[in-house]
Amino acid sequence: MWRSSQRWLALGLIALASVTNAQPMPGKVIDLASGKELDQAAFVQRVAAAERVLLGERHDIDADHAAQRWLLQALQQQRPQGALVLEMIASDRQPRLQRVQRWLDRGHQVEPQRLAELLDWDPRWPWPRYGGLVQIATDSGIRLQGGNLSRADVNTLLASSPEVMFPSTGARQRLSAVVLAQHADAAPMLDGMLAVQHARDTRMARVLMQSPAPALLVAGRWHVLRGTGVPGYLPASAPALVITLASTDEDVAGDDADLLWVVSDE
Repeated sequence: MWRSSQRWLALGLIALASVTNAQPMPGKVIDLASGKELDQAAFVQRVAAAERVLLGERHDIDADHAAQRWLLQALQQQRPQGALVLEMIASDRQPRLQRVQRWLDRGHQVEPQRLAELLDWDPRWPWPRYGGLVQIATDSGIRLQGGNLSRADVNTLLASSPEVMFPSTGARQRLSAVVLAQHADAAPMLDGMLAVQHARDTRMARVLMQSPAPALLVAGRWHVLRGTGVPGYLPASAPALVITLASTDEDVAGDDADLLWVVSDE
């Protein structure tokens, strides 16, 4: 039992179920292999059957965050969720996450802002966007797993700019274009930034494999696509379901993801 109070947990799960039932799935989901739209039940069943799920977000789109919260609640309603792996937490923060979760497991309850303080949440990832997802996980007993590099790791890679080998053909070219489009002055640091991207994806893949299943990874979209990110660093024996969030005017190739989740771009 995840909480010392069985009654509190039962009430919490009932509340989660009620919220999920009351709110229909946001947007629509397309199976990229068939081109067919999945209804809510088929989508949740498809995701719930996967041991590892990679969900690619656009960090600054509120609709993506609402969709993540909806999905985590829907999955927990279907079967116990093992872990939530977040790009937004460095993996060296794991001891702190575990201390907080052990404290919560003893039946303590906290307000969202206090939870952010206990976790020492990185303010570069706005808590108003991510706090709801984290709160669902902690309230449900889902293990939080940090998947990112530490700031020291990032600085070392940027300074040394090591050569890295990407597992997918064309990944270096695609990622270089993304980095240069997002950071106009990045050309002198491009090798270091690609090394950071490579190391982040490698780290998230390792954490995902080590996390209790079923595990859900939430990360930026380029981190979850098969042609550029985490899937290329997972063992062939550990298939993952890849979902990418997008707006109505965006296309995603079928060899990059399994499901395209179209939501608002607001």
